[in-house]
This record gives sequence, structure tokens and C-alpha cells, in this order.
Amino acid sequence: MYTRTKIAAISLSAVALVGAVGVGISYADDPTTSPSPSATPTSNASAGQPDNKQGDQQETQGGRTKQALLKRALHGEVTLGGKKKTRVIDFQRGNVQQVTATSITVKSADGFTATYVVASDTRVRQAGEVGKLSDIKTGDKVRVVAVKDGKTSTAKAIAEPKG
Repeated sequence: MYTRTKIAAISLSAVALVGAVGVGISYADDPTTSPSPSATPTSNASAGQPDNKQGDQQETQGGRTKQALLKRALHGEVTLGGKKKTRVIDFQRGNVQQVTATSITVKSADGFTATYVVASDTRVRQAGEVGKLSDIKTGDKVRVVAVKDGKTSTAKAIAEPKG
């Protein structure tokens, strides 16, 4: 039972993380070239609590498990609640089957195929850098995050992985 509970918790965490990434992408402003400040790790000992190295190690291992799970995710859909309305986020990882100025069709390793509308505000990234839709070719590996409205999914971000 413990193993099933652990797998369920990791799966739910991964889905929530992917959903949060999708929402972040759809609500985010245009990327800037200036770096953002990063948090610096602090020790529990400085806060008057004993330093728990073993607990930190378990969190790191859990983080790696979530990352590994996300790397294996091929496609999915997440429904997110909001103050005004709910939002449905689609995500997919696979090979480009067709790309035009207004759409992209992607096929995942399991055979799932979907077509996404490409709008003027769709962000394209190639190897971590800003790219152009015209640079994406049939057969390229991509990740797509889209907002679904009815039967139409509009791509918010299309990314070609590094290397």
C-alpha cells in the first residue's frame, strides 16, 4: 500500500507542477534579458533549529523523482480553477508532423497526435533561446503548452529541447 500511495502522490505532484508551468507560461510577461534574483539556501541551524541533512537529502531525491516523471510525460490536460473562470491547459511532447504559419501538429511516442493553433503571442524557444516558428521543421522534437477553449487548443509556448 505504501508504494501505491507514494506513486499516487508523485503523479499528482507532477500533474500539478506541469499545470503550474502551463499557467505561468500563459500568464507570464515577455521574457527579459536581465537575470532574476535567486534564493540562497539557508541552514536550519541558523534559525535555531537542528540542521537536518538527511531530510534535505530526501527532498532532493524526491525532486529528482518528479523531474524524471516530468521528462517521461508525453501529453496531458490539466484543468485549473481561477477567481473568474477555470482554464484547461494541454501539454505535449513529441515530433513535429506538420508546421504552418498558423498551426503545428505534434505526434507523441505513443501515437497521440494533436494540432495546435499558433497565434501571434505564441512563444517559440530553441535550445533555451528565443526562436522563430519558421525555424521549426517536420521531424523536430518539441514541447507544446497550450490553452484549450472548447475543441481549440492555442499554443502559448513551443520549445525545442537543448541538444
